[in-house]
Amino acid sequence: MALINLHAHSTWSDGTLPPERLAAEAARAGVKYFSLTDHDMTGGWAEMEPALRAAGMAYCYGVEISTCLNENLHILGYGIDPADAALAARLEEFRGRRAARIRKILGLLSGLGIEIPFEELRQSGAGTVGRPHIADAMIRRRLAPTRSQAFKRYLAPGAPAYSAPNGPTVEEAIKTITAAGGAAVLAHPGVVAKILDLGAWKDAGLSGIEAFYPAHSASTIREFTALAARFGLFVTAGTDYHGPGTERDKMSGFEYSDELFAGVRRYFV
Repeated sequence: MALINLHAHSTWSDGTLPPERLAAEAARAGVKYFSLTDHDMTGGWAEMEPALRAAGMAYCYGVEISTCLNENLHILGYGIDPADAALAARLEEFRGRRAARIRKILGLLSGLGIEIPFEELRQSGAGTVGRPHIADAMIRRRLAPTRSQAFKRYLAPGAPAYSAPNGPTVEEAIKTITAAGGAAVLAHPGVVAKILDLGAWKDAGLSGIEAFYPAHSASTIREFTALAARFGLFVTAGTDYHGPGTERDKMSGFEYSDELFAGVRRYFV
């Protein structure tokens, strides 16, 4: 059975496996259709592409852009050109916003007596620095046993070191992807179901929705598949894999079907 998984992260953002090892892990799990979707970063593709080719996997170039609307409102981009200069400039801007937010969070932690130098987060090798890297630093300091506990205690909304997201708007994220020749897809819609505005986002250029996602029940998948048909969007599938030690460490996928995934399949190389 061929599996599809179009949502995974490497050490270029907040994953814990470098692209080459990530490709090998996907191949071992039986994934045949794959995409690397690092946050605000396409740098991992130079290493990822030859590894996927060597494994005989089909793939489409990907990225994931975090927006300012909600902590979990992310837009996936498929079929983009990782080397597109305009896209690279926009993603660099978004990473700069992220870095400013992270420095603010580190300042709040300092006020709590927790000192984590920004440079330590950079040493992770990430092209994109985010809250998970702060969580990992807390784990090293034994301030929390896992990323999720670090978020709960310090970094999530309502926690003492939380700072609101400062990324682009949903519309800006969609435009950034479409301007680079890609298709914009709403990531993990189940976690932002209460604030969906698919009509407006479709008008802005949204092309798809990640109906198949590990946190979605069978009925939720049917609901989002129906919504996709209603708004003229195609459906995609991804597990949001982040690697060992992240609690999102089960590499798997969803059963591939030409009928279900024809919309995104045309963006594969």
